[in-house]
Amino acid sequence: MADSVRIRRVAEEIRGQLSEILREEVRDPRLKMLTITRVKLASDLGAATIFYSPLGEDPAAERARELNEAMLAVTGFVRRSLSKRVKLRHTPNLRFILDDSIAEGSQTLSLIRGLDVQPEEEHPESAEASMDPAGEEDGEI
Repeated sequence: MADSVRIRRVAEEIRGQLSEILREEVRDPRLKMLTITRVKLASDLGAATIFYSPLGEDPAAERARELNEAMLAVTGFVRRSLSKRVKLRHTPNLRFILDDSIAEGSQTLSLIRGLDVQPEEEHPESAEASMDPAGEEDGEI
């Protein structure tokens, strides 16, 4: 259990540091307005899968490919910068993956909002069915 707590703590520290590195040190204009959504760290801390997402956009296939190429281009620089900021015996190998869960969630939410669901009204027939022929409700004398 102590290992899983440490792994989560290290993954969160890596996420925060990578966010700062991408925001402050990386000069590639293709990578502006990116957020690191999650870091999945191997149990031996040797590899990290970094999930990223562009803010405010649902990247089309062309933009997603452009982001992937840009992330591959800066991986070495980002890893070196990370090694200076996070004190680990070995800096994990970084693998960047476009996280489309935010876009999928946004699309699902817009579909739900687009549904034209009207509240169900009480039908007068059902109210009359509970009345006896004398006009009194069932069970009352």
